This record gives sequence, C-alpha cells and structure tokens, in this order.
Amino acid sequence: MLAATLARDATALLHDSGASRILLGGKSFVADPSGALYWPAENTLIVADLKLSQCSYLEGEDVVLPPYDQTSAFEKLEDAIDRYDPLRVVALGNSFAVHSSCALAHHQRDWLQDMMEGRDWYWVTNDLTETPDVGGTLVPQLVLGGVKFRGEPVRAPIANEIAGGLHPVAQVSQYGHLVRGRCFVSNGMRMVLPSLGDYSAGNNVLNTAFDPLLGQGGLYVWFIAHERVNPVASPQLMEDRAA
Repeated sequence: MLAATLARDATALLHDSGASRILLGGKSFVADPSGALYWPAENTLIVADLKLSQCSYLEGEDVVLPPYDQTSAFEKLEDAIDRYDPLRVVALGNSFAVHSSCALAHHQRDWLQDMMEGRDWYWVTNDLTETPDVGGTLVPQLVLGGVKFRGEPVRAPIANEIAGGLHPVAQVSQYGHLVRGRCFVSNGMRMVLPSLGDYSAGNNVLNTAFDPLLGQGGLYVWFIAHERVNPVASPQLMEDRAA
C-alpha cells in the first residue's frame, strides 16, 4: 500500500516539477531537474558528486560558473529533499573536496545536518577518508532492492548499477542553437548520474570514457535544461564543439 501511494505521488510530481520517469532493470525512478534521482518504491533519493566543500571554497571568490550550474549544490539538495521527503538519501562519489582549505563553513555544516536529520544517510565512495564528521554511514558500495550503488562505475559489463564519478553532460541542438548541460545517461542496464556540485565542464556522454561502461550505441539520455528533464534520442547528441 505504501509503495502504491508513493508511486501515485511521484507520478503527480512528474507533472509539477519538470521531472521525468526512468526505467532501469524493471524499476521505476524519477529524474529530478536538480540532478537527483528519486526511487519511489524505496522512498530513496540518490545524488552524485555533491562536492559540498568545494562550494565553501568558491564562496566569495570571483568564479564564473557554467550557466546550467548557477544554483549551489546545497540548494539543489535541499530542493530535492523538500520535494520528495525521502526516508533515505544515498550520496555517491565525491561528496566533499579533500583539500583541507575546502572544509565546510559552520552554517553549511548546520544546513547539511538539518537535511540529514531523521533520515538514513549513506556516503558511498571509494575514498573512505574523504567525508567530514557530519554523520551518516560511510560505505564503499551499497546494495538496495537489487540495485548496486557505487561512487564510480565498475569498468566491466554489469547490470543494475547506479553510479557517479563521471559528471555526464550532453550537447544537443535546440532551435538551431547548441545547448550543453548536465544529464542522466544509461544503456538500459546501468546508469551514471549527473554531478550536483561539480563546476567544471563535465564529460560529454559521447566521450570515449563512457565506451567501456555504456557501449558505443543505444545510449539513453535525459537532458536537464530550463528546470526540466527531457529524454533525448541518441541521434540528437552532438560531440563537443564551440556553441
């Protein structure tokens, strides 16, 4: 009964929030415009590469951010948590920058712990030394409902895996203009999530770095633009070039 109720609520959110439904291994997920992934059946929110302490490092600096990442990772994370009110949050990959000068500010630590309060929270990362003492459970991988969650994808043919680490972006042509932005990418068996907190250009899904993981054809991409998530057909994807 609870799963059915959550599924109905998630369906309503698809229309209200600009989200899109994603199927992976027969399981239904909601791709949120923040870059988070919500799993209604498990009432779980999955996010990747928050790099929260990088946000602290950039505070007050004269840094020009990509146009699709003007909102901070803290705000994106809070928006997604407010929207779905998950019982569990799974944070994949690099959640905190490792340099000592990139520590969380006091108000950011309080902000994060307010979001964590009352929820099961997992930091899934290959680097078990990177996460500051803010609570939650630090693990190298997590299996939930038959889905494997990893900080970075395993470089081998595998199914039912959701990972971070690669910061996927796509470049598509819209109304005669090239548009580049974060995206969810899958081959139907595994999925790589966009970064919530990486301010670099990201990795185009047509980059050869994705070949060993997703193959060279049959990519499924959900593109984040204008606060909406929209599926993009493989022929619409373009390699990087000046916009």
